[in-house]
Amino acid sequence: MNYRSRVLEEKGEFLIAATTNKNYIWLYFIAFFFFWSIRELWLVQFLDLMEPVPRAIISAVIKIGIWVIPVVLLVKFVDKVEPFSYLGLRHNFRNGLKWTGWVSLVLLFYVVLKITVLGDTIDFQLEVNEWLNVVLLVGITEEIVFRGFLLRKLMESFKFGIANTITSLLFVSIHFPIWIYKGEFEFSNLLVTMTTILSILVLSILFGIIYKKSNSLWTVIIIHSLYNLIVLIFN
Repeated sequence: MNYRSRVLEEKGEFLIAATTNKNYIWLYFIAFFFFWSIRELWLVQFLDLMEPVPRAIISAVIKIGIWVIPVVLLVKFVDKVEPFSYLGLRHNFRNGLKWTGWVSLVLLFYVVLKITVLGDTIDFQLEVNEWLNVVLLVGITEEIVFRGFLLRKLMESFKFGIANTITSLLFVSIHFPIWIYKGEFEFSNLLVTMTTILSILVLSILFGIIYKKSNSLWTVIIIHSLYNLIVLIFN
């Protein structure tokens, strides 16, 4: 086989792999969205009837089962690579901490500004479910799926800017089921919901940029959790 034939063959294999990768991503996300919608539109009504501690624990188990475990299994058995390394959980930890420190200073400045200038007060009396599922667990589960898995997968087929935008749009869409359940798309709430959608989209794009710059998933995991904590304590 001459050099030209070999190059054409390698190019063909790359195009086939890229097409397979795109199909793989979309099939995964459709299944993921389906099962998460069941949790947010149906199971949530039963979870809301439970006592705080059992509700928090069961919600955490369900989220890990729908978000984290499938990704780990897909990376291990379909991509045939070590999941924690592929997802960015085992490298650049120090660089990740550096980026986390700088962004945390920005968030701290925001907190001080809200207290001193806007006169807002902090309330750390959060429910068990909020501490476990909105602060501690949300950064790990959501960043593993969206930055560690989806963004990285999409970057194998698209330039970073396109991959990051697609990932962020998907990240916004995963909030739709719970917003539908809570009636956030009713006309009276529509303006607030549109503002929330825009803010989550921008935030997700920033998370993607920070992930790429730091090359560590731990950066966005910690920042995501800190951001959620700040939102909760000022509500």
